[in-house]
Amino acid sequence: MRFDLIANFSPGETKPWDQVLGMIRQQCQLAEQAGFTTAWFTEHHFAHNGYMNAPPNPIQMATHVAAHCPRLRVGTAPIVLPDWHPLRVAEDVAMLDNMTGGRVDFGVAKGINERSTIQFNPNADRRDNAKVMRLFQENLDIVLKAWTNTAFTHKGEFWQFPVPGWQEKNRFFEPLDPRYHREDGEYHAMYVHPRPFSDPHPPVWLMSNAPPTFALAGEKGWGVISMSAGPKATSACWQAYADAASARLGKSVAPGQGCGVCMAFYVGETQAEAEATIRPAINAYYEFLGGSRPAGEWTKHGYLDLGEEMTPEDDACDWFDFLNKRGIIIVGDAAFVADRLMEKRDTIGLQHVMLMQQYTGVPYEKILASWDRLFEHVVPVLGTEHGASERTRHNA
Repeated sequence: MRFDLIANFSPGETKPWDQVLGMIRQQCQLAEQAGFTTAWFTEHHFAHNGYMNAPPNPIQMATHVAAHCPRLRVGTAPIVLPDWHPLRVAEDVAMLDNMTGGRVDFGVAKGINERSTIQFNPNADRRDNAKVMRLFQENLDIVLKAWTNTAFTHKGEFWQFPVPGWQEKNRFFEPLDPRYHREDGEYHAMYVHPRPFSDPHPPVWLMSNAPPTFALAGEKGWGVISMSAGPKATSACWQAYADAASARLGKSVAPGQGCGVCMAFYVGETQAEAEATIRPAINAYYEFLGGSRPAGEWTKHGYLDLGEEMTPEDDACDWFDFLNKRGIIIVGDAAFVADRLMEKRDTIGLQHVMLMQQYTGVPYEKILASWDRLFEHVVPVLGTEHGASERTRHNA
């Protein structure tokens, strides 16, 4: 199984960031030793109360961790593309790809935060979701074209590159290269550098729980990472991906290939300790999520599996029991967590997990102890993709 992580960054606390960085480095170095594939970094802004205390710049965070973990891949989960200038994304991620020798996973998404996004770009106002989706798609198109075209041009709804009307006056560029300048010096195409180290560019990952997005990714040869959901909902997304990827490649692609699942977990000393430690944090977090979406799509009804009806018992229970019962989160002792992951592997074909422990109010010492139990008692039961590839090279 491919194991990835999002390191805990102490949500809900306003710790000095030099301390948070030290904690993130520690978790990533331990994960590297355990054979994890990628450390992913999210993007959040303006956490005045500390709640969404994530790194605001996942590219910068990935650069830092990659320098301390020479074998671990680093990924953006995601870069919220509508909030960025697309050419800066192309340049910065390509530079990171060169710095790491091709150890970058490029994760992108439209984003959901309505409070922060309009501070960066008025066109990215999430209250006009259709417009933001068009901006996201155009930005992604620009990044990929900038990486793969030595004479890059673009004209779309939101951007035009090069900006028309510029005429080169610097004699250093003479004689003018016709790929980039017309005879009168007008700048008509661009060379965006550096080129990515990876050929043709770092792997692209979309972040979504929508089957149409999975179909698009399968058609394009990209990966997708979804948030943990019920088995039928997950399988529907994976089937859409497999069908599109099979059509693109002309051969059968099994459901689950190219797809990962982001999942909250905790490995406790005992089942009782795990539940007592994490229950308050899960209840607080999902109440926060439910209240943040005016349409109510993140209430309990939004987490029911396909065809599942809400029972009175489920409606009355707290978020922790509702989610843990369905395997949407995995919280328990080491044997319980290993059994749940193996069950998902054997029933729906789960091959790739992105694990996280963003629990408000849980001491960092407990978070670290949970990682240690996972590395020592759970990961060896399932094996790692990294470990398997290392064994293959050793035996070749």
